[in-house]
Amino acid sequence: MAHIPSTSGVKHDFDHISSDQPPSPKRPALPSETGGAPRVAGSGSRAAGLREIANPTVANILESITGKDEGLAKKNLSLLQKRLGDGFEKMMTGPGVADMVRDVKLEQNFDTQKGQDPELAKRFGEASAIPMPANIKPTEFVVAPLDIMPFKVAGSNEFHATLLELNGTGYGNITTMEQNTLDNVMSSFGNVSHILKDEPTALFLVACSGREDPPAFGQSKKIHEKLMIANAMQTTITTAQQEEAEATGVAARGVQILGVDSFDFDALVLKDGKPVVENSKALEKPGRDKDGVDNMKATLNQHNWDNPTQPTVLVGYTAQLAKAIEIKDGTPFLNGRKVSFIGNDRLVLNINALNEASGKKLDTKNFTSNNISYVPAASKGHAYAFINQFNKAEGANYPGFAREIVNEQASTLEEIEEKVLAMLDQGKRVIIKPSGTGHGDGIRAFDLPEKAKPADIRQEIKESYDSVKGTYGDRGGFPYTISEYLTADRVTKEDSPLKSMKYEFRVAVYADYSDQEKGPQLKAAPAIIKIDGGSKLGEGQSGDFSKQFASVSAQVLATGLPASEFMKPLCSEETLDLVGVTVDEMTELCKWSTRAVAHILTNVDQSDSILNK
Repeated sequence: MAHIPSTSGVKHDFDHISSDQPPSPKRPALPSETGGAPRVAGSGSRAAGLREIANPTVANILESITGKDEGLAKKNLSLLQKRLGDGFEKMMTGPGVADMVRDVKLEQNFDTQKGQDPELAKRFGEASAIPMPANIKPTEFVVAPLDIMPFKVAGSNEFHATLLELNGTGYGNITTMEQNTLDNVMSSFGNVSHILKDEPTALFLVACSGREDPPAFGQSKKIHEKLMIANAMQTTITTAQQEEAEATGVAARGVQILGVDSFDFDALVLKDGKPVVENSKALEKPGRDKDGVDNMKATLNQHNWDNPTQPTVLVGYTAQLAKAIEIKDGTPFLNGRKVSFIGNDRLVLNINALNEASGKKLDTKNFTSNNISYVPAASKGHAYAFINQFNKAEGANYPGFAREIVNEQASTLEEIEEKVLAMLDQGKRVIIKPSGTGHGDGIRAFDLPEKAKPADIRQEIKESYDSVKGTYGDRGGFPYTISEYLTADRVTKEDSPLKSMKYEFRVAVYADYSDQEKGPQLKAAPAIIKIDGGSKLGEGQSGDFSKQFASVSAQVLATGLPASEFMKPLCSEETLDLVGVTVDEMTELCKWSTRAVAHILTNVDQSDSILNK
């Protein structure tokens, strides 16, 4: 594998980038009909600002990403220069890329990242390291950010935790990771040049969640993280091409970078200038498509799409790409061109979901899915089944994490209701989780006294399903996972302003290809602690049960505040002390995490059948 330099461009020079000032707590403004904020004609002050930049390419990039807020554009420019490093100019001059960041308040995450302890990250990584399963090919696994909930056990002071979600390469806020670990992960993302041996003009897709949330349909504040992944790929491809050119004397092909956001605001039905939302779904004009698939195809046709002469790395939105991609004999095609690589777990699942009615399904022998574990990454039910299977084999080694996860599946509203009521009758509180969603969308919980009001339960289940279908359409919903509600731990440190708030951990299991002697390894590093800012207990409240589930992304969407308000660096003794977890306990959790992911990867061919076992 060609050596990949640091693709994030950030080492220890965070200090001159100040934290964002919190904006007013409101939803983002509506996008324009072109999918972003309208361009603003250049002003005298802008011209003066551009003259301050000696590099004309950088000056042009700044002008391209500047919309309504020149100050925001300058902050974004600084962020992109640091995160993209040497690949900044190549990436940001790719057609359509600048449009994806214009007037988007990109999440900085520098403060959170700065709080991560490099020595501690190295310690956790080395302690948890195990060989990559032999059945996993290069790029078939890069990273899985496990969401893990510490929970209370009556009468016990020992540390207990359970898996909430496996997740995958859609990993939002990946830039919160400790810097050396992040560089390692980006290097693994870039490990794609082997694909070019058989497909020298391969098409690589890097997909980002976003444009799915009515009524705002905002652009992603994390889109630059996907640009970092694309940059890692183009860096490796360019290096491999240069090495081949030196060996053969044939000129390198180069790499085409494209950014595509085909969202069509004009397709929405409006009232008083705002989209009309019914049953959680934004209405579209007859014959129109807010995802703009036809517009996307027309755009692609402008870039030598039918007869490519070089590989293409395309960054786009999951919802739009899923609708645009067609399956032919198990192979994905975008506007008639074969897709060689899909870099988002949920995109693979969504493509399959949209084609299920026609009996078509992607075959991973025909393209590279990164990660190959996309089914349990996107489906909580599959993840729980694999974890229960793993814990039966190795639970004795990790007793604090070995509690069996109640894992019932339901494919109709009636079946959800039936299983919820049955579990309540058994004296178990219940939580339901839809498939293929983000932000905690659709999650609901039911306490034991609620079994006396089945009509209310039925209505809450219906509201969950309606909200999921309104946001995700056929890409999310069934099957629902019905599980046991466990009481989340809360911050107990007396002098902390976070005292009594619920929290959960994000522990990232990642591929490390850096040691040539040991070969590919799986390692784990604590990433962040996610704080539920709305869960602080009032006078007389016990916190034993809550119907509130606020992921970091959901809180950002609801308040407009930066993600840093709701997460803290977890690779930090200060943070571990905040929640009363020792370094040794976190080390054991990291060991459990890598071995659990290794089990999933080793048995990934069971993904279609694991729920039947």
